[in-house]
Amino acid sequence: MKYRTINTGAVVAILLVGGVAACGDGDDDQVSPAPTLTGREGVSPPTTEEQPTRQSPPTLRVGETVTAYYQPAYDEPDQPVKVTLKDLTEVANETPGKTSYAMTFRVENTGTVSFLPSLLNGGTWESEDGRLVNSVSVVGLEYEDFVGEIPPGKYAIGTPVVEVPEGKGTLHFKDTGTSPMFDVPVNG
Repeated sequence: MKYRTINTGAVVAILLVGGVAACGDGDDDQVSPAPTLTGREGVSPPTTEEQPTRQSPPTLRVGETVTAYYQPAYDEPDQPVKVTLKDLTEVANETPGKTSYAMTFRVENTGTVSFLPSLLNGGTWESEDGRLVNSVSVVGLEYEDFVGEIPPGKYAIGTPVVEVPEGKGTLHFKDTGTSPMFDVPVNG
């Protein structure tokens, strides 16, 4: 049996020249057009507000409005609500080591099922140094119209009063499935 020896340098040179020729006509000034998208032309990417991020919920400060998401029941899809923090006031508290805050919320149900405003009766407290308190005591409710449920397309205003440890920290509001909805930082 005879074997033929192939000069691999020549083969590589031929492949390279052929590859370059396949890429264009040799005109160095010509730039290949950018690839085009197919099937989604004219569709802009969703904004952050359109994409719920349950791992990093929005932070809500006085005068701001955020879109928060909650799961009405275990097997139901997330629903949106627009939450505005109208006021945040420290109120008298006689428990040593604790501070109370009255938070006035305006909640507009932009979802398709009723929203339970009782979800705004507290949450998890995280101190500035990372200490977590899993349940926040609700020491008072001054509801203007947080009655029962908020139907889709309606809004309500209410003021829960919560008791938290003294000092700077953040209240993490969660839904019925304990998934994050939004955070409210408070300064001691």
